[in-house]
Amino acid sequence: MKMGIGIFFGILLILAGAAIILRILFNIDIPVFKLLIAFILIYIGIRMLTGDFSMKNIRAGQNAVMFGETNFKGIPGDHEYTILFGSARIDISEEQMSGELKNLKINTVFGNSELIISKKQSVLIRADAAFASARLPGNKETSFGKVQYQTRSDEIMLEIESHVVFGEFRVLEKD
Repeated sequence: MKMGIGIFFGILLILAGAAIILRILFNIDIPVFKLLIAFILIYIGIRMLTGDFSMKNIRAGQNAVMFGETNFKGIPGDHEYTILFGSARIDISEEQMSGELKNLKINTVFGNSELIISKKQSVLIRADAAFASARLPGNKETSFGKVQYQTRSDEIMLEIESHVVFGEFRVLEKD
């Protein structure tokens, strides 16, 4: 069985929990934080030596940017953009609203994403931020938690879902 990153961090969390229990119940002091850092460094070193942790595994697709900066226009076929350690400007202000509801998902991790919408578009934007900044029109913003923005129209034609972790998501309206 190959040890993946999920299994590795799962084991680390179990060991950290056990160390905390030992400290509380038996007053045995185990330097949990220092051990976690040491195990993470050992794990990264082993992955580098075996060739599984190289830059060739990091790719940017047609709708994703990693370690770079780009501009996107419109809603892609898979209805999702991903920004990882990078910056993206997404312009959907010229997107035609047909009779059907459209969806768009924007994931930003350790990066910056800027969404440009038209004031004429009927949109519902939900942003979820964790240790990040999500700024929506109408002076709605959050750093940790959820925030929502909806245009005045009763019939929503475009739903946008944004997840931001250690980054920034900002929505700009243009005429």
